[in-house]
Amino acid sequence: MPGQELALEGRHRFSVYRLVLRIDKLSDGRSRLRAETLAAFPGAAGRVYRLLVISSGAHAFGMRRMLAGYRQP
Repeated sequence: MPGQELALEGRHRFSVYRLVLRIDKLSDGRSRLRAETLAAFPGAAGRVYRLLVISSGAHAFGMRRMLAGYRQP
């Protein structure tokens, strides 16, 4: 439903994270889905994980691909 959000929280071996999905109602009757990720990468293993996944751009690529799957023509 436009104007609402869904927040998912989780953790794995290298990070603690939150994914927030927001739906914005646009003026022309359409909606826009946005995603925001927040994460902490504790310890040495977390720093290496962040370097490999986040700094490489792999995370942004994966998020864009996920959101594109929800796009309707």
